Amino acid sequence: MKSTYERLEQMEKRINQDGFTQPKGIGSDIPHFVLDYPAKDELQVRVYVKNMLKRTPHKIKEVNLFEFLLSFFDEDELEELYELTESEGMRGLIDVIDPILNEGNIMFQQFKEKTEEADLIFITGVGTAHPFLRSSQLLKIVSSKGYKKPIILFYPGEFTGLRLKLFGILDYEDDYQLSRIS
Repeated sequence: MKSTYERLEQMEKRINQDGFTQPKGIGSDIPHFVLDYPAKDELQVRVYVKNMLKRTPHKIKEVNLFEFLLSFFDEDELEELYELTESEGMRGLIDVIDPILNEGNIMFQQFKEKTEEADLIFITGVGTAHPFLRSSQLLKIVSSKGYKKPIILFYPGEFTGLRLKLFGILDYEDDYQLSRIS
């Protein structure tokens, strides 16, 4: 099996092929891909992606899921969420955040605004945003709205071809169309 670094290099070659950012024909309806890797390689992936973004000719927008989650709240609201966590714990925080994130139209509009200038979207920060915002949650909403721009999900875990298994342990994210990119 190829190393994470070799797979990142292979992915970079693929996205630089002619036509990758403008898929056409059969199978181009939902050009969403995953690059899964062992969670222990997270830092290597972050560094590679950061450097690749500097050298690529494409307009790539990186959407870090944790930063995306924080963008739903202003500074005062974030302070209130912090205080809520102190008093009610993680469960209380999740109970407050869930209704906001389950409003698909708001999440999609925010995602669309952040990515409208891009040719290609990288979704990172999957492990950092867990358990508040799951990659499957965002991908299902984006797919249901017919979003056609290519997306690559950088996933610290395993992709079986049908299911994602976060950190190689949490096995509950499925029901959307993804293809392995490398």
